Amino acid sequence: MRMNILAPLRRRQRDQGQNGSSVALATTLGLLGLISLLLGIAEGYLAAVMIGSVIGVVGSFHYLFGAGRAFSFALANLIGTYACIFLFFAQSNFDRVGPVGLSIGFLMPLPAFVLGSLRRRGDIQKVILARRFQDERRFARVLLWLAPVFVIGVLTFLVPHGPGMEHMQLALLLIGMALVSTIVFCVSHDVAVFLLDTELLFAAFFRRIARLIVPAFAFLTFYSLLVILFASLYTIADYAAAPNFRIDGAARALSFPEALYFSLTTLSTVGYGDISPATNLARFISAIEIVCGILLLLFGFNEIFDFAQERRQRNHAAGEVPAKHAD
Repeated sequence: MRMNILAPLRRRQRDQGQNGSSVALATTLGLLGLISLLLGIAEGYLAAVMIGSVIGVVGSFHYLFGAGRAFSFALANLIGTYACIFLFFAQSNFDRVGPVGLSIGFLMPLPAFVLGSLRRRGDIQKVILARRFQDERRFARVLLWLAPVFVIGVLTFLVPHGPGMEHMQLALLLIGMALVSTIVFCVSHDVAVFLLDTELLFAAFFRRIARLIVPAFAFLTFYSLLVILFASLYTIADYAAAPNFRIDGAARALSFPEALYFSLTTLSTVGYGDISPATNLARFISAIEIVCGILLLLFGFNEIFDFAQERRQRNHAAGEVPAKHAD
């Protein structure tokens, strides 16, 4: 019976392509790894617990509910956001709790979310197969349920600090996370449906991005050629006359890597100031490059969007032809 229920979901997964979920998950795990390095916990096993939880929860939803790659991406990044918030409160208000206690506290809401979703499994699978947006009031209910979670987070700033508070902080952490887990269990169905709506938005976004790959690549190619062209002009100008630039306050000739860097910052109109034109010739060439950069951005983006619009119209017209013949 279970296989009969999941069969259409498995077919939809195959239609979407299984590699998409792996790429989305790998991207999220990479971001979590960077977060771990930023917070200085990459040496401990709390980072492994955090990353392992993403694999476990996303894998469970992918298998039990037949969720697509965009849903996996949204869910994985939701857990990543939760990890950042949890670690912020952990380091701010539970500085005496060890890695084991923090790991337990972090994990508590995740099985609650899975179990709460399983409680309404049939409804969630119907939403997955429906492939349409659900009632927007569902999101309002999620925000309403988040209010007590916010209150719990605010109350953690009253947790006592200092020596001898290890057991007190651990107990308060586990009590707070138990309350959060209860809330997550109750609201998990609405959260899952909200993420399914997010999947539809992600899928539409990725389709639009795919249509822009070719014109965007052409734009970046032309952009790169301009950077190299003006970098060459700067280098030639330095060979032809006295040093035309000041680098960290000293007048000297540009190397070609420095010319590329200055050309890129000038074309993008960033201008960090570590390299500046020191002669009228260099200022004149820089002014031309700035104008070219502005024009390229204006006309380049316009051409990209026009290309995408024309392609969408051609695809729409091609899709209408068979229907007319069918009539």
